[in-house]
This record gives sequence, structure tokens and C-alpha cells, in this order.
Amino acid sequence: MSFWKELYIGLRRPMLAIACGYLAFMLSIGVLVVLMGAWPPFMVVESRSMQHDDNVSAIGIIDTGDVIVVNSRQNGSSLRTYLGSMRDGYWSFGDRGDVVIFQPPGEDVPIVHRALCVVEYNSTAGGFDMPELADLPGQAWSVPDGGREWRGLTGWVDLYGIGHANVTVCIDLGGILRTMGDAPHGGLMTMGDNNWKEADGERFGVVDQGSLVREPIKWEWVIGKVVGEVPWIGTVRLWLTGTAPPYMPVNSVVLLVASIASVTMLPVALYASAQALDNHGRRR
Repeated sequence: MSFWKELYIGLRRPMLAIACGYLAFMLSIGVLVVLMGAWPPFMVVESRSMQHDDNVSAIGIIDTGDVIVVNSRQNGSSLRTYLGSMRDGYWSFGDRGDVVIFQPPGEDVPIVHRALCVVEYNSTAGGFDMPELADLPGQAWSVPDGGREWRGLTGWVDLYGIGHANVTVCIDLGGILRTMGDAPHGGLMTMGDNNWKEADGERFGVVDQGSLVREPIKWEWVIGKVVGEVPWIGTVRLWLTGTAPPYMPVNSVVLLVASIASVTMLPVALYASAQALDNHGRRR
């Protein structure tokens, strides 16, 4: 038997296994598109705004270079906010509340951040209602006058002990109202898990409204929520497109290389094991 024929016979089974794996992968993507109602059902995370550690990635946390699975069928009133989840302990991706994908008009790239709370515009009072505050203990929030009124708010609202970093979040509702001018509306207040700064020894969270975007996120701007995470694999796309940031977690690169090597060698290892068992059986 010629060398090339032997090589073909030897590689036929592992190549068939790889082809079957590829077919199963493509079929899985098709099923995801149908179930999630989105194309593509995946999105590569390009920033560290959701990381819980600046230098190390972790499974179950949305890190730079991760691929997230987007469910566009779950949005609007079905979303869970951080404040709303303080009552029952609902948890996703390392913290309370859902992580949502949204894209306000004028934004070129969708934003992936956590739903912090809901604000409802109260046209009678000319301010915002925050009904989720009603179910929180007194030490969890405050307003300038020290009262417990959550209706018709037009000033600052401070939220305490928020997120994995245990930050104080100061929301300038008055500033948001002035920014919206004659077209005020309610919606979602959002914030990245890693978006906080330190001043005078205290950590302060930075909400998107007033910093990243101008106003609360309307429900129709919400693309969906994150329902899954594939760690590290998006790093390849960031490298190939030249968009990999300098703060890419080092362990993500190491684990990605190890994962690719393992997947690549698996069919070969299975074939070698099968051959060894077959030869052993023939000798017997």
C-alpha cells in the first residue's frame, strides 16, 4: 500500500469526525437563531466595562474577548433590574439583575451593561417615579430632603452598596430632565459593573445616563438580554480586526490557546485510542 493511501486511510476517520463536529456547530447556530430571535445570536465583548477584575477574566463574568449569547425575545417588561432583584436575590453574570444589550439612536455600537433600575416619567409632578425604591430598606437609598418619597423625583437619588464593588451610585435625575428638554420619558437606568471611580476613599458608581448616553433607555432601544457566555473565544476576532485593547486579560489569552489546542487534538487522540484498542484486539 502506498504512503499516500495509508495517509488517507489514517486521516479519514478524524477528518470525518471534524466534519461532523462542524456540521453540528452550524446546526446549533441555526437553532439559536430560531430560539433567540436574533441574527447574529452572538456578540463579542470589546471593552472591560463589565469585568469584575481589571486584569483577570473569569467564567460567569462578562469579560473583554468573551462571546455573549443574545436573546432578543426577552426584553421590555420581562427584564429584571438590579434594584428589583434585591427582593428575591435574582442573579446573572456575577451580580443582581439582567445584563442587557441596547442601542440608542445615534450610537454606532450596541452597549452591553446591567439594568440598574426603572424610572417612570410623572407628567403631573414633572419628575420621575422610582417604584422599586418602595420595597428597599431605608439604608439602601436616600434623597436630599431625607424623606422616603419615591414619586415625582427631580433631584439626586443616592443608592448604597451597589454591585460587586459595593459602590454608592448617585443619580442626577434633575440633570437628566434638563438634558431631555421638552420630550422627557422614562425607561431603564443602566451601568457597567466595572464603571466606578474612587474619591476620598469611597467608591462611586457611574451610571450611563449623563455620561455614556443622554437619557433613560426606552424599551424599544433594548435589543435583548444576555443569556449565555462563551469565554475567551472572541479574543480571536479582536486580534484579527486589530481592535484588541491593551488591557486584554492575560489569562484569557492563555486559556484560549489551551482550549484551541485541546479541541484540535481531541479527534486525533480519539482516533489514536481507537487504533490502539483495535490493534490490541487483533493481537489477542
